[in-house]
Amino acid sequence: MSSISDLQPLDFRLAPEYRRCGVYVAVGFVVIAATLVAFTWAGINNRTWESTIVVLSGFAGGTLFLLVLLFRYRIRIDQHGVWRRRLIRWDLWPWEAFEQGRIRHGKGGDQLTYPERSWYWRTISASSLGERDRCAYETVIRRYRILPPSPLVPDVMDVKFGCWARLELSPEGVRYQAGKQDDGELVAWRDIVRAEVIRATHDRPDFVTLELHLPERPKPVRLTHNQGNPTWSGADAEVIVLYLRRHLDDRRLQVTALRGPPSDVAEADRRLARLDQSERDLRGANRFIRHMLLWSGLILWAVWFDLWNRPNPLNWARADWLDAAKGVGATVAFLGLYGLKFIGMAYFQARDVRRDRDKVLRWRAGQAWA
Repeated sequence: MSSISDLQPLDFRLAPEYRRCGVYVAVGFVVIAATLVAFTWAGINNRTWESTIVVLSGFAGGTLFLLVLLFRYRIRIDQHGVWRRRLIRWDLWPWEAFEQGRIRHGKGGDQLTYPERSWYWRTISASSLGERDRCAYETVIRRYRILPPSPLVPDVMDVKFGCWARLELSPEGVRYQAGKQDDGELVAWRDIVRAEVIRATHDRPDFVTLELHLPERPKPVRLTHNQGNPTWSGADAEVIVLYLRRHLDDRRLQVTALRGPPSDVAEADRRLARLDQSERDLRGANRFIRHMLLWSGLILWAVWFDLWNRPNPLNWARADWLDAAKGVGATVAFLGLYGLKFIGMAYFQARDVRRDRDKVLRWRAGQAWA
C-alpha cells in the first residue's frame, strides 16, 4: 500500500451525460417559456400575464434547482480521505474509516456505505461519475480500503421472496417452496445444476442477481436487487454467496462480473451472452416506449381538444385550427418531459452495452483491458 501523504488530489464531477441533460432541460425551459410568452402576447393563450408568470416561475425554480444539483456535485480525494459535496457543504470519509474496515459495500452494485453517517450522507455511488473518473475513483479506493471481516454463516438459512416463495438452505440441500401449500422437495447439493452469481465487480462479496438452477425446473430461482433494494428477506447477499461456496465447487458456482476484466474465457462468454440479451431487451423497451408515447399523445390530444364535439376538419374555422395547434403543443410539451427521459435512458444504456461488449471482445481476442 502506498503512502497516503503521497496521494495526488483528485476531483470528480457528475458524468457528462447528466450535465448535458441538465443543459437540455434548461434549453427546453427557454423554448417553452418563449412560446408561452409569444402565445400570451398574441392573445392565443387565454391565461393572464399574472398566471403566466406564476407558471413560468415554478418551472424556472425547478430548472434552476436541477442545474445547481448537477453542477455543484463533487467528489474529491486527497490525503485526508474522500470528500463529497451535493449542494452546500462537504462531507469527509476519512482514510482511517477505510483502513479500519468501517466502510462497507452498499446495496447498489457500485455503492459504498458508511453506517456511522446519517442516512443522507451514508452512501456514495460511483455510477454517477463518468467512465474514466469512476475507474480512477475505484482504483484509489481499492488501494487504501481494508475489507471488513466476513460475516458468520449460519447452519440453516431461510430466504423469502415474491409473495409466498421460500428458499431453505441446509447442509442436506436446497428446498424451494413456491407457495404456502407447497412443501417443496429437498434437492441435495450434489444434484444442484449450478448457481450463477452476477456481481458488479469481482472485488465485491455480494451480488446483483443470483440464479439458482435446480433439476427439472425450466427457469432458475432468481434473487435480485431492484434499484439497490433486495427483492428478498432473510440473509444478506454476502452470506448467501458464502453459504453456496461452502457446498458448491467452482464448476457449479459461476461468478460473472458486470464490469472489469473477466476472470477467464468462460466468464467472458457468459458476459457476452448477457450483453446480447440486454441489447434485445432495450430494443423491445424502446419500441414499447415509442408506441406508448405515440398513442398516448393522440388520445391525450383528442381529449384536450374535445375532438368528438368538433365539426368535420374540412369545415374548421381559424379558431379551430389554433385550438388544434395549442393542443398539439401542450401534448408534445407534456409527454416530451417524460419521453425524453425514457428515450435518453435507453440511448445511454444501449451505448454502455455496446462499449462493454467491445471491451469483452477485445479482452477475449488477447488485447489489454481498457
